[in-house]
Amino acid sequence: MQPEPFDDNLRAEEWRLASSSSNFVADDESGLPPLDELTAMPHVEQGPPQRAISIMTLAGLVASVVFHVWLLATLATMNFDLQPPSMYPPLDTKFTQVDPEEEHAVEKEVEYELAPPDDRETEVRQVVNARSTGLSVNENPVMQTAPTPPPTNLDPALPGMSAFAHYDLPEGRELDDLITIQGTTGEGLVQIESALDRVTWEVANNLREHKVLVVWLIDASASLAQQRGAVGKRLHRIYGELGALEKTGQLARVDQGLLSGVVTFGEKTTFVTPEPTAEFQPVFDGVTEMKAGPSGRENVFSAVDQIVHRWSKYRTANGRTIMIITLTDETGDDYDYLETALRSCQRHGVKCYVVGPAATFGRREALVPYVAPENGKTYQLPVDMGPDTFALEAVSLPFWFEGPQYEYLSAGIGPYALTRLVKETGGAYFMTNMTTMAGLAPLGTYTSDQMKNFEPDYRFGTPDAYMADLAKHPLRRAIVASAQLSLQHHPKGTPPLEFRVTPQNYLQTLSDAQKSTAETTYMLDLIMQPFQTKFEREYGKESSPRWRVAYDLALGRMLALKVRAYEYNSACAQLKVTLGSGDVASKSNHWLFRPDTQFSGGATSKKIATEAEKLLKRVLAEAPGTPWAVLAARELSHPFGFRVIQRYDPPPPPPSRAAPQIAANKTKQIRLANDAPKKKAAPAPPPRPQPPPVLPKL
Repeated sequence: MQPEPFDDNLRAEEWRLASSSSNFVADDESGLPPLDELTAMPHVEQGPPQRAISIMTLAGLVASVVFHVWLLATLATMNFDLQPPSMYPPLDTKFTQVDPEEEHAVEKEVEYELAPPDDRETEVRQVVNARSTGLSVNENPVMQTAPTPPPTNLDPALPGMSAFAHYDLPEGRELDDLITIQGTTGEGLVQIESALDRVTWEVANNLREHKVLVVWLIDASASLAQQRGAVGKRLHRIYGELGALEKTGQLARVDQGLLSGVVTFGEKTTFVTPEPTAEFQPVFDGVTEMKAGPSGRENVFSAVDQIVHRWSKYRTANGRTIMIITLTDETGDDYDYLETALRSCQRHGVKCYVVGPAATFGRREALVPYVAPENGKTYQLPVDMGPDTFALEAVSLPFWFEGPQYEYLSAGIGPYALTRLVKETGGAYFMTNMTTMAGLAPLGTYTSDQMKNFEPDYRFGTPDAYMADLAKHPLRRAIVASAQLSLQHHPKGTPPLEFRVTPQNYLQTLSDAQKSTAETTYMLDLIMQPFQTKFEREYGKESSPRWRVAYDLALGRMLALKVRAYEYNSACAQLKVTLGSGDVASKSNHWLFRPDTQFSGGATSKKIATEAEKLLKRVLAEAPGTPWAVLAARELSHPFGFRVIQRYDPPPPPPSRAAPQIAANKTKQIRLANDAPKKKAAPAPPPRPQPPPVLPKL
């Protein structure tokens, strides 16, 4: 097909029509020549073809610019993950033939085992997984009476109290939980050998990452002689196992990875090893040959502070982890240095561990039986083993009827000050059966799992901080107030439960018995003053399990004692009314008071008894296996009412007067003149009083 010939007139007409129908600006407004003039030029001239070429070129240029702008915009939105050239050499793959049996073989694991009990030092003795929990009980426990409470200081801040006593714990700054590593507060009551095995485990764990300086801080008091001997016997095994771990590759081989030092504390701090050593013999000799101090004071916290200041260079210059392992049987006497020691330990990253006794529940002191060699008599020596909390939070009340009194019961955790030291430094407290625990009730061995939810709050270093927290919690404040009041007002114990009377004395006997319960009721009303307000709403908002069971036990025991005193008094009053002198003389002169579920006091006694039983049973349900449950179970072991068993015992017959009998064949002795009278033996001189024995200071 042939193309049509180019017709200039036709093309001009098409341009004109297009221009007239478009929205272009008029030619006269744009300054350009009219479109008709551009298309009506003579065909023979070269202008028009050149003009058409310029417009097409301009259109192509615009299209090209638009395209390139679009391309640049598109490229700008694209992401390219450019990988840098590899810094590693290319893989050199080699193929080798693998034995199928070797391919499926399981790598042999190292078996960990304890050394034999004979403590012989051998090549491999590993204790990495030792978690012994051997339990100890006291043999022939002796129940003691309560020691004299410490002096109290007046504090009008607590309602219903004229005095608020707190134990003199140290002042210091508050610690931020975000910058402290919390340690453990108790590993259960274990034998001292098992506790030392756990210490070995802790040392081995720290040696895996850093060089370690272990400081054996040992109590120099006479009461710890037995435990010091056990540590000396165990040292061969401990250091033998640590060396075995290094030989088997469990610990890194570094130059002098483990250094050790021995320090004793009493009234003064003694550095048995002037500088830490890598040798075993100086450590062994320092522990086994130390002499007991006579003062009886145990300044453990100042000793910790001195160790950190003297040997902190091993932390700052050598990068060693410092572990202070304290062996003690008391809580320490220098509370004012606790916060100072804490700051020093935290500043240098020192971890503190304690192998020590359990605290006394709700008390500061305990009584330890001591047999004096001078006369063989037993004396009760006071010893500081508490308290388990910053201030006393347990109401001190006597138990009625036969059974254990639990005046000195294990708290299941360590003393507050020592436990705060290990908790705030990332260490651990290992409770073991110390000599000073001989006075505690044999019942009271609790597992760490049972006690975990009932630990006290270890944030408080000053009385002001503790009081400020109590001000926010009325329920806690009432518990502490009643606990302090119970140290000042002492209800009576079990009243007489058996009477043998006559018509002449039975009224006076009953009146004297009622005076005992009246005094108990009066003292109890003073102790219960902080509980005059109802705390049901506060109890529902209380988040601490420890404070909830403390509330239930305190109020439950006080109500139980109150209803018992009321019921006993009522039973005595009824005996006065129903009996006459004629009945006592002929029908009822032997009375036995026995606990019973019936209440002679009527609806009032029953209501109080029901509330007390509910609270005490709630303690058993929420805190099984804890000291609170032990005390609640003891209170519930007898009903709250009384019944009187009346008997009649006939009076014995009067003694008969027998006539003197004269011997029939009795002969009179006659003394001759030359018989000398026999001299009477001189009376033996009275025995010389023995000097009182010298009692040790624990």
